[in-house]
Amino acid sequence: MNWGKGLTIVIIAFMSFILYMVITLMTKGNADLVSEDYYKKEIEYEKEISALKNTEASKEKVVIMDKGDFIIFQFPTTKNIENIEIQLLRPNNDKKDVTVTEKNTKNVMIEKKKLEKGIYKASIHYTSQGQRFLQKEELKIN
Repeated sequence: MNWGKGLTIVIIAFMSFILYMVITLMTKGNADLVSEDYYKKEIEYEKEISALKNTEASKEKVVIMDKGDFIIFQFPTTKNIENIEIQLLRPNNDKKDVTVTEKNTKNVMIEKKKLEKGIYKASIHYTSQGQRFLQKEELKIN
């Protein structure tokens, strides 16, 4: 066998490997976005940044406690909390996401049995005296 045949065999083998990888990677895998309305949320990102800055400036954060069968979100007592929206996003499966909305309360309780064990990204949105606040945390449910 001369070097021309060997080079041809190596090139064909390499091209076959690349084709195999392309087909395998295109047919496998579920690439879910973090949320379905990702592009709509991208447009509102500037409001989100200002809400994060408001939370940092106030220096009062929502306290998250794990109490037995419940996850408790305790809001600052010095603020008059008007609207609350808590989103628990599951990075690996958007069907397991949980959203809770409340009004005029200082504590929000979520039952653990509604949540699957694992990591959640928590986005806590609330308004106080017309000002928007946002706190982002990562929760581990055991």
